[in-house]
Amino acid sequence: MLRIASTALFAYMAWLVYTLLYPEGIWSWAAPYVFVVTVFRLLSLLVFLVSVTTIAGLLSLVGAGAAATNELVIGLYNTLILRMWYLQPYGVSGPLTSAQEVFASIQGSILTLALSLWDQAFIFLYFFCAGVGVALFLQSLYRLEHRFVGGAFIAIQSILVVAAFRNLGIPNFTVFPTNFIEFATSSLQILALVSFAYLEVSYQMVYSYSVGKPVEDREETLKKQLLALRQATRKQAAIEREQKISSTSMSRSSGATVFSYLREAIERQVLGDKDVLENLDAISDVRRLQHYVDDLLEQDPQARDELTARAAAPSQSYVIGSTIVGSGIRLVSVVLLSFVLLNPRIFLSFLELPPGIANSVELLQPEIVLLLLVPVVLLFPFAALVIGWVSKDEEIEELEMTDAEREQIRIREERKKRLEERGEEPPARTTKEEDDWDAVLEETFGNNA
Repeated sequence: MLRIASTALFAYMAWLVYTLLYPEGIWSWAAPYVFVVTVFRLLSLLVFLVSVTTIAGLLSLVGAGAAATNELVIGLYNTLILRMWYLQPYGVSGPLTSAQEVFASIQGSILTLALSLWDQAFIFLYFFCAGVGVALFLQSLYRLEHRFVGGAFIAIQSILVVAAFRNLGIPNFTVFPTNFIEFATSSLQILALVSFAYLEVSYQMVYSYSVGKPVEDREETLKKQLLALRQATRKQAAIEREQKISSTSMSRSSGATVFSYLREAIERQVLGDKDVLENLDAISDVRRLQHYVDDLLEQDPQARDELTARAAAPSQSYVIGSTIVGSGIRLVSVVLLSFVLLNPRIFLSFLELPPGIANSVELLQPEIVLLLLVPVVLLFPFAALVIGWVSKDEEIEELEMTDAEREQIRIREERKKRLEERGEEPPARTTKEEDDWDAVLEETFGNNA
């Protein structure tokens, strides 16, 4: 479902960019072909000019006369250039009769092609960015990685950036609208919202895949291990009835403990593949475990999901609901925040500035918008950076802790838990020495209390 939504939003975003630049007449489907042919003609003329100049120099070194050099240059030009359509120069209708005319014609053709190539390069870039965007979008659907989603977005938006360098009529707010409805229904804002929605849905798609894929892989692995266990036990002799583990009176709490044991045993490959299973010394334990699993699956309908970790995966309704709610909140927040920040008068009206400042022309300048927009934009990466630093410091401190310190922390947590169960508050500690002394007393006399 998220892939369908991502595809629809990407197609709509690309269509908006196409329609915004369509009146400029840049979408000529012959542009890529004309660009490639122009590049080939330019390179061919450059190679011909360098080759003729080199040959003329070599003839002069060997003592050939000017007449021979002139005849060779004219012959090569009239034979190669004028007879090949992709090398034909501009403004020449017939053969030339002197080397000076040949060099002047080639230089003029190279200059004309270079100027034409400059104009065609921008049109070619539009198609190039569009092609790269589509290719990266298809990669994002197949590989489900963030870099392809971001690359597709940047490639499509780069078309507008290139068009801005050519002073084309791209959408822009010459005068920012003070009416929210006019702002929300403008072509520029619709493109921004569709682009944001594409990023939001695509990143949610990648996140859902990154969360669900490990669970699916783990489920498949555990299923294979359980199948290997069943196949191995079937090869053994019949097990005596009194050896089978009875699980009829086991409570759900003890069942959860057994689930943890089974997962640990299977994931550590205690069961192993077929060859390892056949060579186990304690094959009776494996057979008892198999019979216990069979009984457990018969008595508990949810046991298979718990054993294969399927229950740990989020439900589809939960993913869809959280995606819709979270994306909707972020979308509305972006619209409101952009309207307030891009319209300084609304924001500055809360500051009760003097009329001379509040009604000044300077408030309509882009610098004022940047003064309000840049701090808010930089706030989010700064918060993420601070969170990353704090998390990294906590991980480093945990890795540097000794076994004794970890044991002290464990004892404190257990003591705090027991006090909470009794309804008592833990006593306040003022110094580290008191904490260490309490830990020693708890470790020594805690079990007897």
